[in-house]
Amino acid sequence: MATESTRTSSTQRVSGPLRTERMDNGNRQLLRDLIYQIGPDTITVPSRTETDFSTFPWYGRMLVRWSKVDVAGVVHDWLYQKGEPSRRYADRIWRLVAVDGHHRANAFQAWTAWLGIRAVGWIYWRRHRRVQQ
Repeated sequence: MATESTRTSSTQRVSGPLRTERMDNGNRQLLRDLIYQIGPDTITVPSRTETDFSTFPWYGRMLVRWSKVDVAGVVHDWLYQKGEPSRRYADRIWRLVAVDGHHRANAFQAWTAWLGIRAVGWIYWRRHRRVQQ
């Protein structure tokens, strides 16, 4: 269960590699759960969750390699879809997952993309809230 008070940056993928299949709309659907342990929190992105990995404009892809942050995008999409505990928490988790693992983003990429997410993520956050109503 994710909590707003997570203060540690200890991040570990508990499940195996990301497994997805392409959907007709161009997004991907998870074929199995994706589980991350982040500090005291366990975040489980359930199988069949739909994701676009990371929504970066073309100019953002010059600074941040999409393939380095795809898993972070999946976790972030799930947290935005759930809408809890908060947008700030979801954005922070994106940054922590982005710098985790073998194929991770470097600190510059993670912080640069995180600033972009904080700047415009509210659009997507509100879009998900409208869909839920």
